[in-house]
Amino acid sequence: MASPWTLVPVRPGSAGPAQQTLPSGPDSAEAHSSGRRSNGRRTSGASGRRHGTLTGGRDTPGRTPSVDPPGVARGPFTPPRSSPRRLPGAHMSTDLDQDWGPPMERSARSRRWPKLLALLLTVLLIAAVAFPLWLSGQVTRMDVDNLATSGGPMHILVLGSDSRDDLTPEERRELSTGSEGGNLSDTIFVMSIDGGDVAMLAFPRDLWVSRCDGSIGRLNAASNIGGPSCMVQTVRDLSGIEINHVMEMTFGGFRDLVDAVGGVELCLDEAISDRDAGIDLPAGCQRLDGADSLGYVRVRKIDNDLMRIERQQQFVRALAREVASPSTLFNPLRLTSLARDSGEAVRVDQNMGPMSLARLGLAVRGLGGGSSISNTVPGDPRTTSGGAQILDVRTGEAEGLFAAHRNGTIFDQIQPPDGEVAETVSPPDVQVTVLNGAGVAGLAGSVAEDLEGRGFDVTDIGNADRQETTVIRHGPGDEAAARLVADATPGAGTLEETAGTTGIVVVLGLDTGDA
Repeated sequence: MASPWTLVPVRPGSAGPAQQTLPSGPDSAEAHSSGRRSNGRRTSGASGRRHGTLTGGRDTPGRTPSVDPPGVARGPFTPPRSSPRRLPGAHMSTDLDQDWGPPMERSARSRRWPKLLALLLTVLLIAAVAFPLWLSGQVTRMDVDNLATSGGPMHILVLGSDSRDDLTPEERRELSTGSEGGNLSDTIFVMSIDGGDVAMLAFPRDLWVSRCDGSIGRLNAASNIGGPSCMVQTVRDLSGIEINHVMEMTFGGFRDLVDAVGGVELCLDEAISDRDAGIDLPAGCQRLDGADSLGYVRVRKIDNDLMRIERQQQFVRALAREVASPSTLFNPLRLTSLARDSGEAVRVDQNMGPMSLARLGLAVRGLGGGSSISNTVPGDPRTTSGGAQILDVRTGEAEGLFAAHRNGTIFDQIQPPDGEVAETVSPPDVQVTVLNGAGVAGLAGSVAEDLEGRGFDVTDIGNADRQETTVIRHGPGDEAAARLVADATPGAGTLEETAGTTGIVVVLGLDTGDA
C-alpha cells in the first residue's frame, strides 16, 4: 500500500522548516487546485507551476524564488517556500499591501524621517549660527567710545547722518541733497531690544541740550563735534540710558538699503510735494524707491520736526516689514544680496558681533510684525535770541520715558494683537476677495486691479449687498494682513473679524465709490 505522505526536501537556507510533510489525496488535491482554503491555509493551483520554477505565490521582498534541484519531485500540496507559514484558522488579511512587501517599505520610510528631520534641524542650526557670523564680516566698522557692556535689554543708538561724502555730484542733484552738509545727525533714536520686542525712542534734532564738550546747543550738532562717540555721551548724559551699540547710515546708504529690499510700500493720507526734498508723491498707497524714500523721511517744510519724526518711525516699521517678509527671508539669493548691500550701507561700532546682529534680526521682525512701541522725547518749542527755532526738553515727562527704557518697563506697554507677536506679512502673502457693495459698475474690478498692482494675491471679485462704508473682513489671527489691505484700499476704515473667513474679504461701500 502506497504511503499517504510525500517527503519533500527543503533547500538549506530557504525560508520555512527544514522538512515539511503534507497529506496527499484527491480531496486535498481538489482543494489545492481550486484555490479555496483548506484547513485555514490558502493554496495555489497546479497551473501556477512550471517545471523547475515555483510560481503562483508571492516571494518575500528581496528573496529570489527558489528553484527545485534537478530530479527532485514536488508534491502537489507543497506550498510556496517564500510564503509565510500560518497556523490553521489564522487570519490572512485581504490587504495585500499589509501582508507583503510594502510594510517593509513603510517601515524604511518611517526610519528615514527622523534622520531627515535631524538633518534639516542641523542645517537650520548651522545657518542660524553661520549667517550672523558671515554678516558680521560684511558690515563696515567704526570706532566708538563710551559704549556700555550689554546686559539685559540691548540699546542701540541709530543715527542718520546728513553727510554727502559718499555721493557724486550727479547723485546729489538726483537726491536734491545740495552740496552743503557736514556731519550732523538728521535722525536720532534709541532702539531698545528685549527678545523680539522693540521700543523706539526718538530724539528731535532740535532739542537744546548740553553736549559732550560742555557746550549748549542743538542735539544734532553733537556728531559734528565729536562723531558718534560724542553723540553716545550726549544722549547718555541726557537720558541716563546706557548705549551698547551704534548704527549710522548716510543719505547714500539709506537709498541703497531701500533699493536692496525692493522698495517700501507706504500709504499716504494726502499728497506730499517738496521741491527741496525732491519728492512729489500722490495720496494713496504706493511703493517708494530709495530716492523717494529719502525725500519722504527728510521733508520738513510741510510740517514740523515732530511730524517728520512720526513719518520716520512709520517708514522704519514699513521697511522692517519688507526685510522680515517671507519673500525676503525664504529667498536665499535676495537675503544674501540684502545682507551684502546692508553691510555697505550701514556702519556699526567695533563691538557689534554675531550675537548682537542676531538680536537685531529678531528686533526687525518685531518692528515689522507689531511687537513694538514708539515714543518721542517731548519738548516745548522756543525761539532763541538769535532767532533759532529749538525745543526745550519737557523734563518731567521725558524722565518717565527715560526711566522706562532704562529699567525695561517700556516693554510692558507693548500690546500686539492677541497678546502675541503679530505675524509679519507682505502683500504677496495675502489672498484677497473684493466684493462690490457700492453699486458702482466695475468698481470691484478696478480696486482688485489696483491691489494686484501693489502685489496682493486677488483670488476673486463679486457683488455684495449695498452698504455705506467699506469693511475689511478677516478671520481670527489675520488682523495684520487685514490692516495691510486696509492701508491699500481707498476709504477702508473698518476691520471686522468674522469666524470662518478665509483670507481677506474687502466689501466696498459707497465711500469707496466717492473716493
